[in-house]
Amino acid sequence: MAASKLTVTIACPVEDVFAALTDVEKTHLWSAPAVEEHWTTPPPHGIGSRRHAVTQMLGRRTENDAEVTEYEPNRHWAMTSVSGPPFTVSADFSPVAGGTRVDWTWSFDFTGPMRLASGPAAWMFGRLFAKDLARLKRLMESGALG
Repeated sequence: MAASKLTVTIACPVEDVFAALTDVEKTHLWSAPAVEEHWTTPPPHGIGSRRHAVTQMLGRRTENDAEVTEYEPNRHWAMTSVSGPPFTVSADFSPVAGGTRVDWTWSFDFTGPMRLASGPAAWMFGRLFAKDLARLKRLMESGALG
């Protein structure tokens, strides 16, 4: 399993950052690969909730479904794919002076020959996702995403 770990500090309250990052209906506003993302289970959303995503990276369009596997409001959130590319994403939220620190981890669990691509894929994805987190930071701090 290969992983990308990123940290961002956003000058907003932890409640606002947690709400923005765990609302899949807003992902397309800050994540460049997100074409469409929506909940496929009714609210309230928490452990067991599922979402469907359409993404486009490096000219390739993919779809996946994922399920929320961990959910502690304003502290921790995790989601694991149930279809499409195998991944787990998690985020830890910590109040810090001047805002919220988010420690974000994407883990990829490729099998067979694709296992050889896990390391390079995690590195490349980390570089691309760092830009998404910078965009999220700008949008939240400017008040454009709440």
